[in-house]
Amino acid sequence: MINFEFSQIRIDYKVLRPFRQPYFLGSSIRGILGRRLRKIVCIKPREECINCEFKKSCPYTVIFETESILNQPSKYVLKPPYERRELKEGDIISINLTLLGAASNYWEFITESLNGIFNLGKERYIETDKVYYYHPFEERYHLLKSFVPRFDASSFFDLRTGNSKINIRLYPSSIKIKGRFISFDQFNKEIFLKAMVLRLSNVAVNYGIKSERIFLNPERFQLEDINLKPSPMVRWSNRKKRKMKIPAFEGSFTIEGDLEEVYPYIELLRVVNIGKSVSFGLGRLDLV
Repeated sequence: MINFEFSQIRIDYKVLRPFRQPYFLGSSIRGILGRRLRKIVCIKPREECINCEFKKSCPYTVIFETESILNQPSKYVLKPPYERRELKEGDIISINLTLLGAASNYWEFITESLNGIFNLGKERYIETDKVYYYHPFEERYHLLKSFVPRFDASSFFDLRTGNSKINIRLYPSSIKIKGRFISFDQFNKEIFLKAMVLRLSNVAVNYGIKSERIFLNPERFQLEDINLKPSPMVRWSNRKKRKMKIPAFEGSFTIEGDLEEVYPYIELLRVVNIGKSVSFGLGRLDLV
């Protein structure tokens, strides 16, 4: 079996002046989180994190530098909206996050770091409006007051779809298999299964339990109507002081056949995303 605990929160931001929403907000939101979080919690600001004696317990390194310093998958999954729209004053932008394992204990640091008035660049000002937690089995949001519940991934294995076909919307995703990034025209059932198993195994091993190998019978379903396109994302790296391009693709596909075995895993991917750079918001998928 595999299992891990997670929490999900949503932060709504009110637009303070009209602007056109950029398609990729993940890098900006992650940058705000990193800068504010370090400012709030760091007790040795002149020390390099990698050399700090508190690096294994400091909320900044535990939450934000998990991959580069602690050599673990990101403890949080960012889910920004992917849409271009003309925003008016008072409109709402919603940012969702999944907190994995013990990261749920740090939700107050995260929400405080993302609280306030922010400039997303080019005079795009937003201000925190409301904060919610999400209950995946009720499928509804609750106003966050003083407690964020955790949920078990193992509960998803009781889910059933009752359908023989589901449509998947895949947002910009960066998938790497055996050290090689996958291009949009290489994506197929085999790649999807490998990426799914790799992602869920990695999360379970680091933040929960994985007592047996994940095996999904590829003969029970097919991927049809694969319609993908390249969608590289550009981010600014504070560490390297330059813009960096993340290889990614997006689009849609259909899964058909006997879905009872694979469906719970797809629902778990909706929680933790698929592929690399999930802390920037890549790898989100939805059922449509």
